[in-house]
Amino acid sequence: MKQRAFITLILLSIIISSCKEEIQKAADVFVKPTAREVYERNFSKNDSLLLQWKNAFKNAKHDSIQITLPYSESGIFSEENFNVYSYNIQLKEGERIIVEVEKQTDSALVFVDLFQAKTDSLKSFKLLQSSEDKKSFLSQEIETSGFYKVIVQPQMKLQFPFVLKIYTEPIYAFPVSGANNKSIQSFWADPRDTGSRSHEGVDIFADRGTPVIAVSDGIISSTGERGLGGKQVWLKDGLFGKTIYYAHLDSIAVVEGKKVKMGDTLGFVGNTGNAKTTEPHLHFGIYKTKGAINPLSFIKKTEIQTSEMPSAITKAITLKNRADVRKGPASVFKQFGSLKKNDTIIVLGKNQKWFHIQTADSLKGYVNETVITPLPPN
Repeated sequence: MKQRAFITLILLSIIISSCKEEIQKAADVFVKPTAREVYERNFSKNDSLLLQWKNAFKNAKHDSIQITLPYSESGIFSEENFNVYSYNIQLKEGERIIVEVEKQTDSALVFVDLFQAKTDSLKSFKLLQSSEDKKSFLSQEIETSGFYKVIVQPQMKLQFPFVLKIYTEPIYAFPVSGANNKSIQSFWADPRDTGSRSHEGVDIFADRGTPVIAVSDGIISSTGERGLGGKQVWLKDGLFGKTIYYAHLDSIAVVEGKKVKMGDTLGFVGNTGNAKTTEPHLHFGIYKTKGAINPLSFIKKTEIQTSEMPSAITKAITLKNRADVRKGPASVFKQFGSLKKNDTIIVLGKNQKWFHIQTADSLKGYVNETVITPLPPN
């Protein structure tokens, strides 16, 4: 009898466990879990390692590391420490931030989270985006200019090399075929008419007749020749809800109401309107409900910083009597700590000529490569 009851309990527990899994799968369809949440399900809530790992992530939200983009870092995710990589950055509306972690071990998990500062104080952040399950990658369009934080955390108790890249790209295509950032020669807020008004866009110079293209999918809301802009096209962006203004065209290649795809030709560079005394160029503007906004970050082409292959350095000692610890990987960043000769430090990674380090009292920052020497692996 007791044996039968025991078997019954086992069967019930299996059924209940199976039901929980099915319920969880169903819930995940409606509320997609983050990669971090999926990973944490593999542990009990009171698991000591999980609690340490989660606490390290919580503390990383208060780190004061600062970087400028593009940024790259290579190193070793160490199994000895609960290392978390946290970076404060400034982003502009119209940019798309991309965070990617390259790793030699495909099965290794790395979690990426993007936070937006609630105020300029950098003391309070809200979660904006998290990487998906089994993907060490994050991409997010920026709708509000301001301060953001990227946090990168590897899974527990696994050591593997990595290359981290953080960079931005414009959400729109460049509006003049074959042109680039150097072709932009007049910018937002430049004075016009002896200072009586300011420039509400950017001017992109190119040969007369160069194709002007749709920076996004959308619908042509207006065309014609009128006012200061001369021959002009207005495009209603179908992706981000903004209105795009193309002015001073030599000729127009679309009609009102036409649906266009990114890259379609809308017209050709000229100098009509009040630009008759200047070289041919496109006046490019972006409008929201409240009026014109600076379009530069929406179209400015960006680069990806190259990175060295990861080395096996995980610890080092200082060589000099004093070594400055800075908030970012350059001498222009604020010095907020220092090391004494022969201090032992944890090496988190390397950016160009600067090591990303953690001191014995958990201070994180950057030191120049000339002030430390690697310690041999244990």
